[in-house]
Amino acid sequence: MGRDAELHVLDRLLDAIGAGERAVVVVSGEPGIGKTSLITEVLRRSEHRGYTTASGRAAEFERDLPFAIFAEALEGPLSTLDINELDLIEQGDVGLLASVFPSLGPAGEGVPDEVLPDKRHRLLRALHALLEALAPDRPLVIALDDLHWADSASIDLVCRLLHRPLTRPSLLLLAARPAQTEGRLQTAFDEAERHGYGRHMSLAPLSVAEAEELLRGTLEPELCEVLYRESGGNPLYLEQLAATSARGALVGAQHDTAPGTGVPAAVSAAIRAEVDALSAPARALLQGAASVGEPFEPDLAAEAAGIPEEDALTALDELLASDLIRPTDSPRRFRFRHPIVRNAVYETAGAGWRLAAHGRAAVALEARGAAASARAPHIECSARMGDQAAVAALTEAGQETVRHAPASAARWFEAALRLIPEREESLDLRLQLLAQRAAALGVAGRIEDSRDALQEFLALAPKEPSELRLQVTVLTAILDELLGSHDTGRRLLLEELARLPDQAGREATELKRELAFTCFFDADWAATADWARQALAGECEGMVRVGALAALALAEFGLGDLDEVGRAVSDGAGLFDSLSDEQVAAHHPGIAIWLGWAEVCTERFDDAIRHLDRCIAVSRTVGQRHLTVGLLIVQGQALALTGRGEELNAVAEAATEAALLSASDLFLSWAMTLRCQASIQAGDLYEAVRSGERGAGAAAAASSPLSGIARVQLASALLEIGEPERCRQQLTTADGRPDPPPLPLYETLCFELLVRAELALGRRERAAELAARAEETAERLGLKLPHAQARRARAALLLERGEFQVAAVEALASSEAAEGVGALVEAARGRILAGRALAAAAKREAAISQLEVAHEQLTSCGSYRYGDEAARELRKLGRGVARVAGRRLDDADPLGLTRRELEVMELVAAGKTNREIAQELFLSVRTVDGHVSRIFEKLDVSSRAAASSVFERARSRSDGNP
Repeated sequence: MGRDAELHVLDRLLDAIGAGERAVVVVSGEPGIGKTSLITEVLRRSEHRGYTTASGRAAEFERDLPFAIFAEALEGPLSTLDINELDLIEQGDVGLLASVFPSLGPAGEGVPDEVLPDKRHRLLRALHALLEALAPDRPLVIALDDLHWADSASIDLVCRLLHRPLTRPSLLLLAARPAQTEGRLQTAFDEAERHGYGRHMSLAPLSVAEAEELLRGTLEPELCEVLYRESGGNPLYLEQLAATSARGALVGAQHDTAPGTGVPAAVSAAIRAEVDALSAPARALLQGAASVGEPFEPDLAAEAAGIPEEDALTALDELLASDLIRPTDSPRRFRFRHPIVRNAVYETAGAGWRLAAHGRAAVALEARGAAASARAPHIECSARMGDQAAVAALTEAGQETVRHAPASAARWFEAALRLIPEREESLDLRLQLLAQRAAALGVAGRIEDSRDALQEFLALAPKEPSELRLQVTVLTAILDELLGSHDTGRRLLLEELARLPDQAGREATELKRELAFTCFFDADWAATADWARQALAGECEGMVRVGALAALALAEFGLGDLDEVGRAVSDGAGLFDSLSDEQVAAHHPGIAIWLGWAEVCTERFDDAIRHLDRCIAVSRTVGQRHLTVGLLIVQGQALALTGRGEELNAVAEAATEAALLSASDLFLSWAMTLRCQASIQAGDLYEAVRSGERGAGAAAAASSPLSGIARVQLASALLEIGEPERCRQQLTTADGRPDPPPLPLYETLCFELLVRAELALGRRERAAELAARAEETAERLGLKLPHAQARRARAALLLERGEFQVAAVEALASSEAAEGVGALVEAARGRILAGRALAAAAKREAAISQLEVAHEQLTSCGSYRYGDEAARELRKLGRGVARVAGRRLDDADPLGLTRRELEVMELVAAGKTNREIAQELFLSVRTVDGHVSRIFEKLDVSSRAAASSVFERARSRSDGNP
């Protein structure tokens, strides 16, 4: 009822996947708005077309059962599949899949030892391959309902499917309440929308007319009006209140909501009235079912309720007749009419009754041989303080799930900790669980929670120095640094250092190396250098020495001693190359981030790429993929500067995927910052701004001192789309002073961006001051890339002043400096500026020569944004430019528009407004505005009429017309 527009779009998508397409639809709305009804109808229409369907629904009380929603969705399809005959399943993957689908065999059987450290990602790949293999000769429709309640492992897989969609014809239909949905799911959906296959549907309440039609013939019109007001047009609430009224009960004007549910009090009261009308056995069975989870089996619900099986079967018939529960497609499995009904039933049972029911459910599951992770939710709800068996079971549950669902594992370790009395004899067990919980949280990307668990460990652990205490101290300090609490981390390190009897020993060396890093974030170069030298003077070996040398190099870079910088970087790189992968893995592979930064800052880009590649591979091998986001973002800087556009895009994709498998704002910030940088080079400027805004916002949320990097990339994107004031705001303090990030690498770039922004705002005097600051900074740093950026800033200023010849000289000097270190994109940008200056000086041929070289360099390395800029300048000079072969755009479109842009352009050509287009495609108006702006830029037009004309001519040519 009232969903004709949504069903029209979904019918079109079902037809499209029948023709080989793929799509993702996110249906959002409040509880009871009709998400489940819409999904049910789409599944019915899919089955009518002969498609393969799979559907699952998450449950509120099973949020930590790994992959629960997929286990339910695939139970039916897997029953007809011989998994051992699938070519897509690699050796050992069947054993991993059996941990999710017990029907496939014993969990873990045949899994090679080398797979175990990377089990989480290997399992996600295996599940992805399994979905590809389901009924390969027919389109696949997967519907996942109530995704806001899904467990973290299921969210991992959904994020992967959104970021790396199935290659086969398929529709992924997701339903969730937006306010309760994980932020990374929204990010993943934005990625799907960016790639052109994601759509969003937000379900609105029924209109008055639709509500009257729904209730027609059942109630008096006056009462229908009262019920509509009470329900707010929510169809579930409306039906519930109508049923109550039909039974003769009064529905008052109760506009408040039931505590903790968000459901109108009148609706909750109506459901309680239904439950109260049941016989005692039926009510008990219903409450037992609410305790054991959905979908439920009657015998387990009966055991939880404590009633005999024969009474339970009679009660089951009563519950089905009352429509409080409904059968599923699987025999002996049932569901509540709606999650709201289950919630209300659960609340009607007293707290004491629920505690006993969960205890009985845990015992029944243990008797059936259920895994500890399946028993854990009931044990958590029923166990007593000091129950050693419960502690052991919860610990076992955490250990079962830590490799493929670390967030769930952390939950079970925490539940076990709550049951341990705070007594001296329990200290060792508490410390073990705290360490396991902190490790699980770290792998899950929950940086803040991991740091808190480590701090609790240090507060409880014996103060005497030990290897474990050293490792925990250093890791805690690292997390403090990442979260912007470097003062806290420094105090912790100093306290631990003061306890050590040997101030030159290996433990002291490790602490001093980390102290150097804490000072780096304050740009305290002298202190950074001092701690690094103290570390190097002690018992400093392996990766610890690599880290100390990298810290020394970065400090000397800040102090301006380039000779010392070069020696430190060379020594660190040489030592790193001499270490085996086992030696790198034995200590923190993330130390290579610092070596990579030092190499990028000293313009050793190829070395940085090579070393970071190695550490990324090592971190994956040892099950530390959560480190890869940091490694990738540093590698991305080197790739961007050397003009490796395709590799940069791949690294940005990998970083985004890794960030989506974590719950960390910090990792999301890094990934979106790199996505912003890649999108600028690719020429997708509005995507660059969107990613940059998300990167800067997530960095601020994480309080990271590296948020300055996100601000620099966002500022660059804003300047490129013509918003110089917003660019300036990103790079200055409230009183207008330049505010570069702590890394010297970005100082000159910040000044250059500010010069361009001030020139765009007509403030030449301020631009001149900033250009001088850029030159001073470049002179202090003494490297070629900062000189290239400073001279480009000066050239832009001279060009604005009309000093064309001198501007050309400065721009060419900028290009030459950048070419000297292989920074191809920077060099080509200097040539573009030189071409503009030469053209203004009436030196047409010289200008064309520079612009053609720039265009060829930029397009060959995938930097289409600046390549297009060179092409525009050439066209102004009367020199045509051929369309670039191999550009990463939809090959079917001669205009270079993406599939989503083609959809928008077709509707623009049909005369629709942006708001009408948004309604047609179920997008936001802002998103459509962005698409239209990008279309205008790609077509080099400034009006809808002109865009329509170009589009129609191109479409006519593609149809074979002259």
